[in-house]
Amino acid sequence: MDGLLLEGLPGLPRRLQLVRGEQRALVVQDATTARLLADLISGLEEPSPNATIECSGAIRLVPAEGGLLPHLDVLGNIVHGHTVTHRVTRRAAEDESRETAARCGLGDVLDRYPHEITPGRRRLAGVARALRAHPTAIVLEDAAGLPTWGSLLWFENPELWFPTLLLITTDPARTTGFQHAD
Repeated sequence: MDGLLLEGLPGLPRRLQLVRGEQRALVVQDATTARLLADLISGLEEPSPNATIECSGAIRLVPAEGGLLPHLDVLGNIVHGHTVTHRVTRRAAEDESRETAARCGLGDVLDRYPHEITPGRRRLAGVARALRAHPTAIVLEDAAGLPTWGSLLWFENPELWFPTLLLITTDPARTTGFQHAD
């Protein structure tokens, strides 16, 4: 299987299978369930013994606010996501991270810190950081009051063709651009 398979998780349909490159939205009842699902799928929490989470590669979580480290500028955050995963020189990681940042529309804010950029840009920086890890799946957390993921992500970005994107939200109106899960 090349993608993501989820079975027996709270708040999910009985079985949810996403193929690599698919973008899906999962609407759940409340923020607690959304947070639990994001943590379970990304491996931050242990699933119950009867639950199944299978992925053909790495899964990365992008928290609602982007998940950036406040003491690193945008480039430093993206590079951190790259060097932690791959054994490359700092120079190579910076070059590749600049390219990913440019594709995500962040080329003009690489030297700024998270508190100096808009919430939408912080979210995009979180996606760029996740992309540098070459994941099979990216789990996107959502929160009211922030720009929608569909308004930020343009699906023509070639780096977004390869990982499976799973948006977890409590509001069906915030799923524009994503196919709804069953």
